[in-house]
Amino acid sequence: MRALAIMALMAPGFAPMAAAAQEWTPPEGCEGFLTVQQRGCMMSNHYTCEGDPEGHQWRVDFIEDGPVFASRINEETEWVESLSLFSQTRTTLGETPDPANFTELLETGIDTYDFTTVDQDGIETRYRGADVLTGEEVEISGVPLQVMTYTAEVDGPEGRSRSEGVNYVSEEWRLFLPGTSTTIAEDGTAGEERDNTPVQLIQPGEPGFFADTPIYDCGVSDASFVQE
Repeated sequence: MRALAIMALMAPGFAPMAAAAQEWTPPEGCEGFLTVQQRGCMMSNHYTCEGDPEGHQWRVDFIEDGPVFASRINEETEWVESLSLFSQTRTTLGETPDPANFTELLETGIDTYDFTTVDQDGIETRYRGADVLTGEEVEISGVPLQVMTYTAEVDGPEGRSRSEGVNYVSEEWRLFLPGTSTTIAEDGTAGEERDNTPVQLIQPGEPGFFADTPIYDCGVSDASFVQE
């Protein structure tokens, strides 16, 4: 199982990669295709693995201290499974009354979704929302990305919250790249704001591909995003 392979790479209890390392190696049988250096001192490595269903892909997120979060999506960008590398919590896709549909988003400009995730203790979280293409396009490292806004309502063990923000869509790689986000509590109080807008998209053979350290806006480690 790739999830277990990734946990093994991180070592028990989440042991970050050595600071001296320059490159991160994915699990055996996997091949990287993209590194994303982002604002907010975050970085992601994206890769695919032999033996996974066609169209599935992984990403591992890094902060200054090392890798902290891993997830797998399918060809329609449904969230298949995720791993918090701090808590060693594994979450998988549950019921999907309205599955995420990347194809529909590209064809119509909007995609609604309604699904649940379940952790290893059986605790469910429900996500309902919509992704909407704005019609705008940006170019980062020579790669065209469509701009997308989203709103999501989350019902979890700690109550209900809402998040909204901007993401970036790659039709070529069939994935979303994070941008800006705001979390809003059930009482309407605005909470955490994040800016993880992509700064560099690094492909195989280019300097910095599959690095193990973020480089933008760093200085203070912040792992708060791993609750995703």
